[in-house]
Amino acid sequence: MTKCFFLLDNILQNPYVGLSFGELNGKVQSIDQLLGHFENFTYRNFFHINQIKLLPEDKIKFLLHPSQMPINADINLSKNAIDLINNDKSVYLCLISVLESRIIPQVLKEELEKNKILPHKVVVITSNYDAHNTTIDGIRYCTVNFWESISRHHHQTMSDIAITTPDELTIDNANKKFICLNRNIKPHRIWLMYSILKSGIIDQGHVSYHLPEVDETEYAKCAKEQHTLKRIPNELHDDYKNYLATRMYKRKLDRLKSHVINYSDSIKNYYNDSLLSVVTESDSHENFITEKTYKAIMNLHPFFIIGNPAQHSLLRTRGYETFEDLFGVNCVMNYTQAVKLWQNIYNKDIGVLKQDIKMKYLDKLIHNQQLFLSRKICWNNITKTLIEIVS
Repeated sequence: MTKCFFLLDNILQNPYVGLSFGELNGKVQSIDQLLGHFENFTYRNFFHINQIKLLPEDKIKFLLHPSQMPINADINLSKNAIDLINNDKSVYLCLISVLESRIIPQVLKEELEKNKILPHKVVVITSNYDAHNTTIDGIRYCTVNFWESISRHHHQTMSDIAITTPDELTIDNANKKFICLNRNIKPHRIWLMYSILKSGIIDQGHVSYHLPEVDETEYAKCAKEQHTLKRIPNELHDDYKNYLATRMYKRKLDRLKSHVINYSDSIKNYYNDSLLSVVTESDSHENFITEKTYKAIMNLHPFFIIGNPAQHSLLRTRGYETFEDLFGVNCVMNYTQAVKLWQNIYNKDIGVLKQDIKMKYLDKLIHNQQLFLSRKICWNNITKTLIEIVS
């Protein structure tokens, strides 16, 4: 029996393509991209608001709308949709904000006020781990594991994607100790790059840095702002600025796609020619795990995530193995901790490292890959949680 329904308002009217939300700030978002990868997902209980009279009055209905937090919290709904949300006790606005982890409750509150939408009739599906089952300014939040689900979908269905199977793994042939990919401008990638250069380990790894297109003004601003400088000891600030000007240039490894997510299989050779992955996730503060970590898992690499150590803890609660013992550190959230990590890798003989991985960690790497492919993140469970949150 159907326990709830999902309503649509501003969608593209084309019967020959998949469903997409209508344009919002120049962007069109596919419903398949946002939701279609979840286990058990179905359109069976999706209806346009024009067909709401077909539905039982007593069943909960969630009117879906994409959100682009933290960039903005803009809402584009018809007057009919807003009237339903405010006046029909069975209808709730369900904002889907899953691409990034950060939320902007005050901005969202102001946007709801501008559109005259009652906050207690709103629930947000988010990737923010700490927001789950909380209420902020009357708005309720439901956390979903979006990135693991969509990353698995991509690895299963895309042809041009880097995957290393156990029979392809050639640990003995690797020439580099590590790989570290840093495509887009982020503060933690800047101070980490400085630590790599200062540790003299750059030639022992495959390292990319701020590609393919770098906004030089944005980069200079980010590199010199306090949220970057505070991760570097004060006595090194002058030296850091000299490195910025003379040594921290763009570094390219493989062929890059135009997509925000670079899934090209041209990176596979770099994974196979290295032993470890030092992962710079999208956000070093939030407990937010994206395709960057799952790429390392799918290429059978021991990995270490720079930033919030709760990311490793969260992976372990989901059944994954983590490798702090191999890297010799538990947490890297600043330059000093990063230097310790690089020193540990620098001091490892590559031959000994290869043997350690084969003898102590290979089973864990295969376990992680198989777990990633077999785990299920169910739409039915998400639906159940949404109902519980508003009931």
